[in-house]
Amino acid sequence: MACRVPVTDVTQAISCLQQDGGVILTGFASAEEVTTVNNDAAPYLAAVAQEPRGTIRCHRLFGRSRTAREKWMQRPEVHQILNSFLKTTSIPYNDQGNCVIETEPILSSAATMQISPGEKAQDLHRDDFIWQRTHTDTGGDYTNASETSLGIIIAGSGTTAANGATVVRFHFPRSGD
Repeated sequence: MACRVPVTDVTQAISCLQQDGGVILTGFASAEEVTTVNNDAAPYLAAVAQEPRGTIRCHRLFGRSRTAREKWMQRPEVHQILNSFLKTTSIPYNDQGNCVIETEPILSSAATMQISPGEKAQDLHRDDFIWQRTHTDTGGDYTNASETSLGIIIAGSGTTAANGATVVRFHFPRSGD
C-alpha cells in the first residue's frame, strides 16, 4: 500500500520515496486549485482534441497556469524533496583553486494529460528513459543519486485503472522489469 504523508512532513515523504519509490502527499493541492488548473488547460486540450488521438496533452503548463506554477511548484516542501534526490554537487578543476558548485534541480516540464474514453492504458514505464538511463539491480536497496528526474502526478479528476488513469507502482523496477 502506498505511503500517505502530509505534504508538510518532508522527512517522512523522502523516506517513503526512498523505501517505496513513491508517496501520496496529502494536502498538496486543494479541489479549487485543481479546478483552476483544469480550467487553465481546457482551451489547449480542446484545440488539440480536434486531432484523432487517444491521449491529448497540454504541454508548457507552468506557462499557462499561474496556479500550477506559483502554488504547486513553488512550495518549499516540493523543493526540499526534489533537492534531496536531484541536487548535484561538483568540484570542477580550476587552476585558481577548486570551488564547490551546487546545482538545484531544474523544473523542466509540466503537462496536463487527458485520456480519451476507451483508450488503452500506457504500458508500465519509467519516464527517465528519455535520458538513456539504464537501471541496474541493486538487490532491492535504494541508492541516492540514481535518479535523473522525479515525477509529480496530480489527479485532475477521479482516477481509476478502468478509465485509463496512470497506475503508479511503488517500487524501483530493475533492468528488464
